[in-house]
Amino acid sequence: TMSKSALDLLNDLIAELENAVESSTVKETASNKKEAKEKLPVPPKQPKVKAESKKGAAAPTPSDQKEAININAIDLRVGIIRKVTKHETAEKLYCEEIDVGEDAPRAIASGLVPYYSLEQMQDRKLIVVCNLKARNLVGFKSHGMVLCASTVDENGVHRVEFVDPPASAKPGDRIVAEGLVAIEPFSPSKVDKSKAFEVVAPDLKVDHEGVAHWQGYRLVCLTNGGTGAESCIAPTLRNANVA
Repeated sequence: TMSKSALDLLNDLIAELENAVESSTVKETASNKKEAKEKLPVPPKQPKVKAESKKGAAAPTPSDQKEAININAIDLRVGIIRKVTKHETAEKLYCEEIDVGEDAPRAIASGLVPYYSLEQMQDRKLIVVCNLKARNLVGFKSHGMVLCASTVDENGVHRVEFVDPPASAKPGDRIVAEGLVAIEPFSPSKVDKSKAFEVVAPDLKVDHEGVAHWQGYRLVCLTNGGTGAESCIAPTLRNANVA
């Protein structure tokens, strides 16, 4: 008979062999499962289908909306400077009170000191952009801007002058592009949000005769209840930008 210690050793050896066999079986089973998983066919990815809008048409992009904006979205009106002073601290700014056919004159600041004297500004008839959002210019709240032609001459000198409305025009008369529908102008908040003036401004110009146009459409003043259509003209500048 075996001693107790020898029997224990034998039992230990048997247990060790059983554990080794069990471990090998587990590993083999796991390996088989992995191989089987790798051999399974992978379904192809399905292409994403873009959902169509309920109306079947794509919503307009910001660029499409900008292309739809034209100069008649801007409220251009004839005005007359009723009062003008130099700004207290900004040496290039005039502070004007301009009659644009409303109950009270509009306060507007313009950087025209280098180009016009106070006497030339007083009682001047001009064109005003009336639906811009009010902004502070060196502490002065400006409710619009005046329309001027500008260019740089052959000597490198920057020249600026008003685009004049017709002599018969009255404060409040509207300036529109002839040939385009005279739509209701945008509100100041809509002009600001859509950047409407920035969209149309690059195409505002005076031609070789000084006549103001937008994309080739002549800017005219609707006078006498809309029965007349007269041009707006820069006095001396030709082939110049307008802003």
